[in-house]
Amino acid sequence: MSSNCSILVSETHQQTYNRLQQALGLQLRRQVFIAVCDNLNLRNHLVLRLQTDFLSTNQINIAPQSQIYPALISLKLDLSDPNPFQAITKWYAQNKSDYSNQDLIGFQILGIEHLTRQPPAMQWSFLRYLRTLENHLDGLEFSFLLWISTPWLYCIQQSAPEFWERRTGVFEWISDPTPSDLESETISLDSANISQPIESDRISDPVQEILDQIQQFEQQSALLPLRQAYRQLGNIYRDRIIAGEHLEVHYTLAIQAYEQVLEIIPELDKNSISSDDQDDSIHVFNDLGTLYWMGFRQRFKDNLKSPDSLDYLEKSIIFYQNALMKIDPEIHPNLYIQVQKNLGTAYADLANWQDTIKNLEQSIIAYKEALYYLNLNVYEINASRIQDYATIQNNLGTTYWKLAQKTQPIPHLKAAIVAYTEAMGFYTPQQDPLNYALLQTNLGTAYWTLSQHQPSAKLLLQAIHAYHQALTYRTTTSAPIACAATYNNLGIVYWHLANHYQNPEIRAKFLKRAIAAYQKALSLVADLSPAQLNFDPLATHNNLGLTHYQLATDSHLHLEKNTRIAYLKAGLKHHVKAVISESKQQFTEDVIFDSKTTEHHQTTLGYLLRTIRAFYQESGLEGQNQALSQIPAHLLSEILPKI
Repeated sequence: MSSNCSILVSETHQQTYNRLQQALGLQLRRQVFIAVCDNLNLRNHLVLRLQTDFLSTNQINIAPQSQIYPALISLKLDLSDPNPFQAITKWYAQNKSDYSNQDLIGFQILGIEHLTRQPPAMQWSFLRYLRTLENHLDGLEFSFLLWISTPWLYCIQQSAPEFWERRTGVFEWISDPTPSDLESETISLDSANISQPIESDRISDPVQEILDQIQQFEQQSALLPLRQAYRQLGNIYRDRIIAGEHLEVHYTLAIQAYEQVLEIIPELDKNSISSDDQDDSIHVFNDLGTLYWMGFRQRFKDNLKSPDSLDYLEKSIIFYQNALMKIDPEIHPNLYIQVQKNLGTAYADLANWQDTIKNLEQSIIAYKEALYYLNLNVYEINASRIQDYATIQNNLGTTYWKLAQKTQPIPHLKAAIVAYTEAMGFYTPQQDPLNYALLQTNLGTAYWTLSQHQPSAKLLLQAIHAYHQALTYRTTTSAPIACAATYNNLGIVYWHLANHYQNPEIRAKFLKRAIAAYQKALSLVADLSPAQLNFDPLATHNNLGLTHYQLATDSHLHLEKNTRIAYLKAGLKHHVKAVISESKQQFTEDVIFDSKTTEHHQTTLGYLLRTIRAFYQESGLEGQNQALSQIPAHLLSEILPKI
């Protein structure tokens, strides 16, 4: 098969292509095929291959001097009137005479992905056209191939069931998924008008009813009911997202429906708008901000880290700001608090991408404004408001902590500690043990970070107390990943605390506690995927090795020789494990650079050399050779010249 595109096609993709080509090659009448491909470059490559392969096949029976026409016709969907059947009928009427001496296999329809940028009414019009398939089957003397993306596949299943049931086959070119869990944020859609999730096999009916109403209201220029219908439609797709159906087409349709609501509002007679309708427009702004924020998070999760994704986040902030301009916090304090909280979260996300200090400061302003109005209404606070207060305080603390990494660390870390401590007053471990443990962990990290700028054993002891409180509820059973991370943090803090004391016995006591914490963290890591962790086990192995080395070489401890050798052996074992784990990780990830140049490798190499020299000081050449026998062979060429 020939191809003019330099696209690498996997074996699985090739097999899917072969099946589609064979199905089309049967040249049966009234065949309806759906081709699903999210990669436009690959899609275009496959489209061209089909055209080329069928052209080559049909040339055999055509005289050289004859005009050659493709046997598979590619048509782009007319976005102004997205009726694929009408487009085929029109094309065939104009070109039928050209195919008197050669076969026509069928038509492939392209460009459906561009519909997501069209008004909702145009997208729904396309779905309505697909539902009329039965009306066109009698005239369908050839195959019909529809090229779509994955979100449209689910949308057609739900909203064009007549077309879906009549399909002959579905051919999918889908890349392997790359899931990644993201930390949940305290952002929420407007709870007003949110209905219970609708089962998928019943969704198409209410949507179709609303679409019909929209068409009718548009023809009648009935703006107020048209606005309400668009609001209902946006709510349906919003509810699907809330129910867990994170399809891009759902985000697109919900957003476009709500934006239609906002476009209609200026055209309405102000006398016809009730106060409830005016208040609802604020909820629409908030919902749009949240949908754009959720869309950004979903695209990030799906690894679509493009400028488009960041545009979602910036639009989210704009809509939240628009909502705040319309809210009187004295009249609607709860809504004002909710939008400020959402705005704070969006700014904190944006800080990860650009203008870090500026956006973190904006996040803090929004969170503090929300807290101000929560405090004003303290006597009206119910259970959900108490939850809001604690959540905002926790988020505020984390934002202060992030800002401390960039500027003025001491005041910002102290502010973080105040916020975390304030949030702690609203959580009880009996009612919400995991969130209580999260707050304790955050508090411990803030104390430890502050101790790096204001060296203090007291701050480290406060960090240790917080981590121990967290571990009471972050158990190996309830939260193994978080438990491992907290033990790792605890080991680091014990190590720093040990180095605050001149007394060798006290120092050794805390170093041994550091060892126990590190070992507990690594024992949990053995059963977890590296992708799940938020700390580096290789660094933990090196930290363990370093702690054992310190105990072995502390002359003030007056340890027996066998004890010192045992500590050195343990330290060497962990440094070697760090090297071996690093090599395995790089092999698994197919790293193309030389690992010897990495900072981690050079650090581990330095630890190994220092430990080998300590063996020599304890037991001479015999001890040195004993240590070298534990070193992986591929490292000896680096280590021997440096001893």
